[in-house]
Amino acid sequence: MIRDAERALEALIEVARGNEVRIAELEREIEAMPEATDGGGSGLTPAELRLLPLLSTHLSFREIGEQLFVSRNTIKTQAISVYRKLGVSSRSDAIARAVELGLVEVAVGGPSRQPADVQSAVL
Repeated sequence: MIRDAERALEALIEVARGNEVRIAELEREIEAMPEATDGGGSGLTPAELRLLPLLSTHLSFREIGEQLFVSRNTIKTQAISVYRKLGVSSRSDAIARAVELGLVEVAVGGPSRQPADVQSAVL
């Protein structure tokens, strides 16, 4: 009975050693991975990534459309797509999620009406 317990313990120790080795390998792989800085992993299109920093301003969809030379309806469609892809339901939640993901950085002092005050999306 004691010998069976000793064998079981040895087997568990061997499994644990194997897991430690695998964990160390995975940590090295993770460290070697390049940082995603182009928004590619987000599933957002280039047009949606271009829109993100402007969503953090107080500009209306019409005003954003004028800045980007597209219609208000195009901006609305892109914004809704951004919300869906980021799993949010509002403009402010989309910006908060985009900041979390490193897709945009809001300028110090908060958003303003001028797009120049908002740092560009990381493209």
